[in-house]
Amino acid sequence: MNFKESTVLITGAGTGMGLAAAKWFSEQGSRVVMVARNEQRLKNEAAQLKNASYIICDLSLPEQLHFLVENIKLNYQDINVVFLNAGVATNYTLLDNNQAYETSIKEMSTNFHPVVYLTHQLAPLLELKKDAAFIITTSGVAFAPDLSHPTYSATKAALHNYILGLRLVLQRKESPIKIYELMAPLVDTPFSQAVQSDLKVSPDSVIERLITGIESQEYEIRPGLSEDIYQTYLRSPLEALLMVNQATGA
Repeated sequence: MNFKESTVLITGAGTGMGLAAAKWFSEQGSRVVMVARNEQRLKNEAAQLKNASYIICDLSLPEQLHFLVENIKLNYQDINVVFLNAGVATNYTLLDNNQAYETSIKEMSTNFHPVVYLTHQLAPLLELKKDAAFIITTSGVAFAPDLSHPTYSATKAALHNYILGLRLVLQRKESPIKIYELMAPLVDTPFSQAVQSDLKVSPDSVIERLITGIESQEYEIRPGLSEDIYQTYLRSPLEALLMVNQATGA
């Protein structure tokens, strides 16, 4: 993939891995379109990057999601890479929280449904491009849930399953679009501040691993702990479940 000639849309670009990715692509010469909810933070971060612009959008709100797509089709038709990274997680324990149902709706409407919508809406645009790709962030908890983030874990499992199906559909259509799944480990960001663990890694290191995976056309990219969880899961799903919850302290 020629990053110097790429235009990259990144959701969840205000902090963490999304921001680290925006910085990396900008440094390579890509045109970067940053998407997030917090306007002031996004404006400040975009101003520090070369060739970066931003769009304010709460992906959980259908009307804003629709506006985002219309904005892209009107103003950013040269986009060839879409990095769907936005997510939300709630720390709680099943059966100890009477808001579990409402929480699951909020998490699915941010973590899962927008990916379905955006891949369907933007695939026709990407299919016309060279080096076209969706990059979608899931997590090692797609293999075994973190009991301190139970419905978040379920959204990532659903997303992992969706990605597998979407990739096969695109292959059968002989589409030029590649699907890269970034199965994030414990990353040291505001997103994971509720988790106390010495296994956290930096956002920059995860993005570096993402790029090496893309360059080698590794479609399921599992940095660090996520690879350990995966290999353990292949051997014993129960052992993987215990491993995840030991890592998170759940």
